Amino acid sequence: MLPISKSTFLQFQICPKDTWLRLHKPELVEQFVLTEFEKHLFEQGNEVEAYARQLFPGAVAVKATGDEAIGETRRLMADSAVQAIFQATFLADGFFIKCDVLKRGTAPGSWDVYEIKGTNSKKEGNEDRDHISDLAFQKQVLTLAGIPVGRCYIAHLNKEYVRCGALDVFDLFTTSDSTEQVDAIAADLMEEMLVAREYINRESEPNVGCECHLNGRSKHCRSFAYSHPEIPEYSVHDIVRIGQSKKKIEYFMDEHIYVLDDVPDGFKLGDAQQLQVNAHKRKKPIIDQNAIAEILSAYQYPLYFFDYETFAPAIPAFDGYGPYKRIPFQFSLHILHEPDGEPEHVEYLHPDRSDPTRAVAELLERHIKPDGTVIVWYAPFERGVNKEIGERLTSSAADMERINGQIQDLRDIFSKQHYVHPDFRGGTSIKDVLPVLVPELSYDNLAIKEGATASERWWAMTGDGMSDAEREATAEALRTYCKLDSCAMYAIWRVLQDIE
Repeated sequence: MLPISKSTFLQFQICPKDTWLRLHKPELVEQFVLTEFEKHLFEQGNEVEAYARQLFPGAVAVKATGDEAIGETRRLMADSAVQAIFQATFLADGFFIKCDVLKRGTAPGSWDVYEIKGTNSKKEGNEDRDHISDLAFQKQVLTLAGIPVGRCYIAHLNKEYVRCGALDVFDLFTTSDSTEQVDAIAADLMEEMLVAREYINRESEPNVGCECHLNGRSKHCRSFAYSHPEIPEYSVHDIVRIGQSKKKIEYFMDEHIYVLDDVPDGFKLGDAQQLQVNAHKRKKPIIDQNAIAEILSAYQYPLYFFDYETFAPAIPAFDGYGPYKRIPFQFSLHILHEPDGEPEHVEYLHPDRSDPTRAVAELLERHIKPDGTVIVWYAPFERGVNKEIGERLTSSAADMERINGQIQDLRDIFSKQHYVHPDFRGGTSIKDVLPVLVPELSYDNLAIKEGATASERWWAMTGDGMSDAEREATAEALRTYCKLDSCAMYAIWRVLQDIE
């Protein structure tokens, strides 16, 4: 029998078929390779746990693995001098757990269980991998193993914490008693655990597809194409915000409507959804020239095409930062002073692992004048970074607020469906739009192709693990990537200017 770990069970809650395939179909392993972003999240989780352990001075860690870890756990529990255990390991009735922290409870013989999370809030309710289900699974396995469970706690990062000097782990973390919430779902969860145990241990592959076909594309499991070969790479699941319309997806699946061409004329869709379907069926873009012209006419010269790259560590690296606050380590700025001119390029890449706030603020104040329009792609991000800069550096707060007031979001033209192209496939990211409108510009051949990788590479570049040559190559790759982001906005704006 395959033991059901906590992570396996939580994955089962999301997609049973995908979970079975991960365990029984090793030939699909390429589909299950972690992305760079997922690897980074895993590393951050380990770092958070290492700091959280300081909340339990004197605790002893289980160092053995496999069956030996189970035996070591029992020996430590039997030692009255041991008050808390890290990675206490149990196997009971086919279920396997490693508890982040197991601590002696107030009732004689009882043990409290603590789950450490790298989030800055407690996930509850119907969220994927919610923390209550996570903790409840552990309590059920402990109970099956004959361990009297006292209280159940979740320790997560305190979103109000701001670093000032050395890290204060007792302020950095918030611990909440979740016992009542755990107990409220215990019975139902145990039933689901038994279903999972039976399903995952089937020898033959379940002969039906997964239920992800009733979700929008962003909620599809990694083995979706394998489980649903009848559904093409671009399908009705890619219709904008279709995941919020369960009845629509259910209708499409019941009627075997998989491609946009088969969506019935007159079927009730939202305005944005209908435009996407219409553009696809007509095989040509739908463009609202007046709306685009109105937006562009409000832009005032000079035009500043601007893009940030940031790194948001779970554990605040510098004074003035809290958990997941963004470090603006890089920006690219293309400045167009007049309609027929050539853009001037200004860029910055912070060279070491220190706070770049002051350097970035001073450069932006120098180059972005009070007149003119700052053009970005997805304004909440850049405005949010500027706001955080102003909060850390009060002398620059007014300028950051002023720059935020100058920001216009070029993405609005696409997100508000003023320009709908069938080849966008419902997407409005710059990587959806650029290949269609400016095919000569491309991210495909870059060493760094997306923001999550850029963040991870900057953090690695400023650490101790790279040679000088590797640092130089990484810095060049970062500059090339960020420069393309602001250059791409300029190029897309040029295309929009020429619409007739």
